[in-house]
Amino acid sequence: MFDSLKAMTQLGPMMAKAREMQAKMAELQQRMGSIQAAGTAGGVVTVRVNGRLEVLSIEFSPDAPLTDRTALADLTLAAVNMAMAGAREMVQAEMRKITGDIDLSAMQNMLGA
Repeated sequence: MFDSLKAMTQLGPMMAKAREMQAKMAELQQRMGSIQAAGTAGGVVTVRVNGRLEVLSIEFSPDAPLTDRTALADLTLAAVNMAMAGAREMVQAEMRKITGDIDLSAMQNMLGA
């Protein structure tokens, strides 16, 4: 019985922390458009994406093999994948700042989300 009472007294601060974390996550959602990462392949293709994983720009250097479409497509694909990976890592780092070591999947399971 005392264990359940003790757990109930800890529920208030836990819920306050959850609300604080939720507010910070909403703030991060707003900032994700301004987080940017770039990927460059072969030194000739640079792709920039934001934290929402939207491609912002694709730039080709003057040395880009414009006549070799296959090579250009491969380089572009590689640059997009690098930029996307960089953006994911940046967003995950921002999320870790908010959540610390909390296992969000366990919390979602507890809340039935």
